[in-house]
Amino acid sequence: MTEIEHARTFSFDQLRDTVTSESDQPVLVDFWEPRCTACRATLDTIDDLACRIDGYGIVGTFNVRNNPEAARSLGVKTVPTLIVFRSGKVSSVLQGAKHIQDFVERIDEEVFLGNPPPCEH
Repeated sequence: MTEIEHARTFSFDQLRDTVTSESDQPVLVDFWEPRCTACRATLDTIDDLACRIDGYGIVGTFNVRNNPEAARSLGVKTVPTLIVFRSGKVSSVLQGAKHIQDFVERIDEEVFLGNPPPCEH
């Protein structure tokens, strides 16, 4: 199992509170499930992203196995799914490991001009 060091691990209550109370920053949440191979592979990418954008946004994970009803209430139908919240509302939804990886690469290109900083925390 992948060890998460930098991304937050949300319960449903923590996710709801973070999305609504820290709305000045985007909140990226990776919805995953432990038995999903693609999900486990994506966790490394998400954790690295959390480290690199610390202070610019909030990155976390939500285990749908622990609370499937909450995930469904947010429209999560498949895993992995990444949802970006802005100002308490869903801004973007990406489904599938490939789309999540492409999204992280796009952040690296647009935010860090293709030269993302190493994670040093």
